[in-house]
Amino acid sequence: MTNFSKDAAHPEIVVITSGKGGVGKSMISLNLSILLAQMKKKILLIDADLHLGNLNFLAGFRPRYTISDAIQNHVPLQEVLTKGPEGIDILPASSADMALLENENTILRKLTDAFSRFESNYDMVVVDTAAGIARNVLAFVLGGDKIIVVVTPDPASIADAYGMMKVIRQANENTPIMMVANMVASHEEGESLYNKMKLMVRRFLDCNLFFGGTLESDEQIKGSTRRQKIIALDQPRSTSANSLRIITRNLLKLPVSDADGKLNLFERMQYGRDLAVGGME
Repeated sequence: MTNFSKDAAHPEIVVITSGKGGVGKSMISLNLSILLAQMKKKILLIDADLHLGNLNFLAGFRPRYTISDAIQNHVPLQEVLTKGPEGIDILPASSADMALLENENTILRKLTDAFSRFESNYDMVVVDTAAGIARNVLAFVLGGDKIIVVVTPDPASIADAYGMMKVIRQANENTPIMMVANMVASHEEGESLYNKMKLMVRRFLDCNLFFGGTLESDEQIKGSTRRQKIIALDQPRSTSANSLRIITRNLLKLPVSDADGKLNLFERMQYGRDLAVGGME
């Protein structure tokens, strides 16, 4: 498979995903986007859970338009963009829109055409996917330059995260995968969880797994989430905010392979969806 990377016209694409829901993926996506913007990166954050998006709730805003409006009501995609904290742009998803469930090919085609007109405005695109290995999720995952897989100590999360990594490696041998351990009791538990995942990945998938860092389970994150606050801004000196900064720095250190193909995100989605369909038949 062709491995993609950033050039002058195409931003670097970071995909944040998980095998299981409820692991804190969207919280991490939002905070990393904020921290990257504080490093003077021009960031677009996409809520890629096209049917059950929740980034706007976490960020505490109500969007005027969503991706659904761009697809069904012909609202220009640039008008759907919502300005977020620290100057990031957010592309919000809709919630429980049944019409989008039946028109994935149409969605991809329209978004591809629209996105190509302004993607060069950004240094990085952060994609917050839905959980699991459904075809529409893998379409985003397999289009990334770098992939973050969020894992918790829950055995179901571990098993599903390994399943996600296996699917990624079957489709693409080169895209770097970084694991983030969330909701752990301590940094040591997070490192232990990573070491177990690394051994499994090396033994059974014959590939490397990068360590992004740990986020301990604490009331700071829970409190910020309940108040629809972003912890990197609400409590910037907290342990959790510092841990998120470490993850952000580790993300930037991840290698990106040279690319032959120069496709935008939604063109990559089409390609990724074809790979997902082929791999699941």
